[in-house]
Amino acid sequence: MLAGVAWAFLQPYRLTLLHPHGQGFWWLAIEPPLLVILAGVVFALLVAPGVIEDLEDQEDRP
Repeated sequence: MLAGVAWAFLQPYRLTLLHPHGQGFWWLAIEPPLLVILAGVVFALLVAPGVIEDLEDQEDRP
């Protein structure tokens, strides 16, 4: 997620949201930096809690 934010700051010309003239919705919504950020958010909300729970269960076993 942090990589997507850094990418957006380092290459702001890639974000057509900053200059949307003549662009359609999908051109604006599906941009590589935004997809990287979305993948990070999905991982943090859906995958990471289960992984942390499994690791804690492993630590509790003798």
